[in-house]
Amino acid sequence: MQNETVFYNAHELKQAIEMDPLIQSKVPVLICNSHITGLAVARGLGRNGVPVIALDREAKGISFASKYVSKRGVCPNPVVSEKAFIQYLLDIGPAFKHKCVLIPSMDEWALAMAKYADELSEYYIWPFSSYATIQQILDKSQLYERARSLEVPIPAFEKITTKNQSTIPDRISYPMVLKPINKRAFYDRFKEGLFIVENKEQYEQKIKEAGELELIAQEQVNVNANGYVTIAVYMDGEQNVRGTFAGRRLEIYPPQSGTTCLVESIEAKDLSKRAVSILQAFSYEGIAECEFLYDENESEYKLLDINTRPWKWIGLPIHCGVNLPYLLYSYATGEGLTSVQNKFDTKWVYLNDYQTLKENKQGLFDGDILTKDEWLEILLNNTDESDLIITAVASMDDLGPSYQLLKNKFAKQSYYCPC
Repeated sequence: MQNETVFYNAHELKQAIEMDPLIQSKVPVLICNSHITGLAVARGLGRNGVPVIALDREAKGISFASKYVSKRGVCPNPVVSEKAFIQYLLDIGPAFKHKCVLIPSMDEWALAMAKYADELSEYYIWPFSSYATIQQILDKSQLYERARSLEVPIPAFEKITTKNQSTIPDRISYPMVLKPINKRAFYDRFKEGLFIVENKEQYEQKIKEAGELELIAQEQVNVNANGYVTIAVYMDGEQNVRGTFAGRRLEIYPPQSGTTCLVESIEAKDLSKRAVSILQAFSYEGIAECEFLYDENESEYKLLDINTRPWKWIGLPIHCGVNLPYLLYSYATGEGLTSVQNKFDTKWVYLNDYQTLKENKQGLFDGDILTKDEWLEILLNNTDESDLIITAVASMDDLGPSYQLLKNKFAKQSYYCPC
């Protein structure tokens, strides 16, 4: 029986790490946070024999229940206690016999680790870009300005300030997208990733609600349901591309302002080259997800966003032969593996959100997108080796997270995450 003890202070977790023979015998990985993204990363590493320590700001993260997590701890939330979080990492650091590889799964963790990478270097390997680079990419206004200088097509945008707030609607028409600079703080407050406003009244109201949170105004691009494409890349510290993957987003939840709940693997060589060239222009290192949308009016793909860490459906490229976390780990530990995508037209689904979306008669597509054969794979729990579809959580090889997800749904205060 797996020991699923959750440690609530750094001292106890440090002692547990010191006594774990697997963690002491190999280079371990520390992941955070520990919801859907963290689960996929833990499985992608653990199935290759890598010891994984999982952290989160609360104990309900579903990857805490995975058999591929060796140790789990509740740590300070870097959004509100950044220095306390870094001190937590420093407190457990002496327990590692080998330097531990850090893999964040959300922006706030990535920014904090990058900011204090030098202080953490005694105990940890930081295999991503510098704080300045990550901050530049995550700040949408800086990202778009840089993309514009590289002649990369982007949606029309402006950063909202007190000076230009009243005149932006003169240049960007409704419906208009309002996106946060700080994604996690925005999500914690509103439980959605962005605002879509239809008129001046909504525009002014949403800016007022956002308060001190910085926003950019962006045109809502005319894109059809098949026009959302993501290119995932792992680029090592010498700018070598170790793996790339392409996926098409099929559904998001909540509608319009949510995150992906259904996606399929595709082949997109030309767009992959564009994503790589953008990341190389930033001298980027690490795992990244580059989001594009196809503008029907201008007949071209526009760069929408770049995530500088693993993202929600990273389990799909892992399943399709591009194990980005393990490629990163292999480079960090001196092996330097590469891989190529070997499965196309395979789907990934987060059933919780997808079923809710379709039960409410919502979505980018009318009706259920999944085929009978895909549903049978899900219902018969055959997705672990399927070429048709995999699920975000369920796995016959690792049942604990499915039960944890069920417990979270029934809890008085449910676990939530924008990943």
